[in-house]
Amino acid sequence: MGKLMHKLTTKTFFLLLILSLTIILSAYGCIWLFLPYADQKLAQRSLDQRTQQFVSCLWTTARDDSEPLFTDFIRQTGAELFLLDSDGDAVSPFTFQKYQKQDWTDGGTLPEDRYPFRFADSDDEYVLITRHNPSRSDEIAAAVRKSIPFVALLILLLSFVSAFLFSRHTTKPIIRISGIADRIANLDFSWYCPDLRGDEIGVLSQSINELSDKLHNALDEIRRRNDRLEDEILLEKERERRRMLFFSGVSHELKTPIAVVIGQLEGMQSQIGVYKDREKYLARSAEILQSLNSFIKEVLLVSHVDMLAEPAMTTVDLSRLLTVLTADYMDYAQPLAIRFSIDIEPDVQTYGDAMLLKKALGNVIGNAVTYSPEHGSVTIRLTRAHGSATLTVVNADAHIDETDLPHLFEAFYRADRSAAHGSGLGLYITKMIFENNQVSHSIENTGDGVTFTAVFLTA
Repeated sequence: MGKLMHKLTTKTFFLLLILSLTIILSAYGCIWLFLPYADQKLAQRSLDQRTQQFVSCLWTTARDDSEPLFTDFIRQTGAELFLLDSDGDAVSPFTFQKYQKQDWTDGGTLPEDRYPFRFADSDDEYVLITRHNPSRSDEIAAAVRKSIPFVALLILLLSFVSAFLFSRHTTKPIIRISGIADRIANLDFSWYCPDLRGDEIGVLSQSINELSDKLHNALDEIRRRNDRLEDEILLEKERERRRMLFFSGVSHELKTPIAVVIGQLEGMQSQIGVYKDREKYLARSAEILQSLNSFIKEVLLVSHVDMLAEPAMTTVDLSRLLTVLTADYMDYAQPLAIRFSIDIEPDVQTYGDAMLLKKALGNVIGNAVTYSPEHGSVTIRLTRAHGSATLTVVNADAHIDETDLPHLFEAFYRADRSAAHGSGLGLYITKMIFENNQVSHSIENTGDGVTFTAVFLTA
C-alpha cells in the first residue's frame, strides 16, 4: 500500500506540477507578448476619442486663444501633435509658423487619422494629426521583463503547493480504496469504503463494499458446507465403524447356535449317547433354527435401515398405529396378568415411514411387556402440544442399572444377561428408525419405573 501511495501520489503530483507550470507560463508569456500591443491599441483608441473632443473645442475657440488648449492636450495625453495648414504644410500649434518637413516627421510617415477644423475667428482650414507616444508601452514591456524572476518564483511556488494539495486530495480516496481491497484480498472483510459519493469514486467504493459482502457470504457458505462435509465424512466413518462392529457381532451371535445345531445333528446322525432320542433334539434344533431365522430377519432389517438414503416419508396416523399395537400386546400380556393404562390422544398425525415406525414402536411396547414382572403394569400415553407429540411408555416396578443405561441402544447389548430370549437388536433397530425419521428419544429410570420417551413432529 505504501508503494502504491508513493507511486500514485508522486505521479499525480508531477503531472499536475507540469500542467500548472505549462498553463501559468503560457498565460504569462501571452501577457508579456500582447500586453504592450493591447495597451498601445487601448491608448490609441482613447487618444482618438479625446482628439475628437479636443477638435470640437477648437471649432469654438479663436486662434489666438488656442495655445492653452494645445498645451493642456499635450500634457494630459502625452501624444505627439501635428498641425497642417490648408496647403498641407506643417505649422507650429503655438506660433502657427511653418516647419521644414524633415524637422517634424523624422523621415517617418504621418498617421492616417486626420481631423480637419477651423478656428472660430478664421476661415483658414487646418488639419490636426495626433500620434500615440510608444514610450508608455515600452515601459510596460520593460516592467514585465524586470518582474520575470519574481513571477517565475511565485509561479513555481504556487504550482508546487497546488499540485501537492490537489494530488493528495485526489489520490487519498483511491489509496484508501486500494488498502481496503488489499485487506479483502487477504480475506479481511471487517473494512468498508467510506467514500459514498455521487461520482465514479463513490460508485467504485460501493462496488468494493458489495464485493466484500458477497465474498464474505460466499466464504461463509463455503465454510458451512465444508463443516457439513466434514461432519458427513465423520458420520460416514462412524457408520462404517458401526457396520464393522455390527457384522462382527452378527458373526459372533451366529457362531454359537450354528455350532450347537451342527453338534446336535452330528450326534443324532451317529446315534451317540443322549442324541439317540432324535425327536427331542430335532425339536431343539428346529427351535434354535427358528430363533436364527428371526435373528437373520432383524439383521436384514438393520441392513435395510442403514442403507436407506431417504425414508418413505408419508403421513402416519400415530394414534391409530399405537392403538393397534397396544391391542396386540394386551393379548400377549394377558396370561401374565399385566395391566395396561392407555391414554392416547386421537387424530395425532406425523411424518415418517409407516412400516419402520410400526416396527420401532412395537419394539418399545414389546420390551415394556417382556421385562415387566408378573402382575406388573404398563402405561402408554400420547399427548400433543405446540407442533409435536410426546409418547411415554412407563414400565412400572422395573429398574435398569445405571451402568447399563448408556449402552441400551447399542447392538447386541443385553441389560438382562440371564434372559434366554432377545437378540440385543431391538432397541438398536428402534434407535436407527427414530433417527432416520427425526424422532428424539430417551430411556431413563423414574419414580414410576423405567420410562421411554419419544417426541414426534406433528403433521
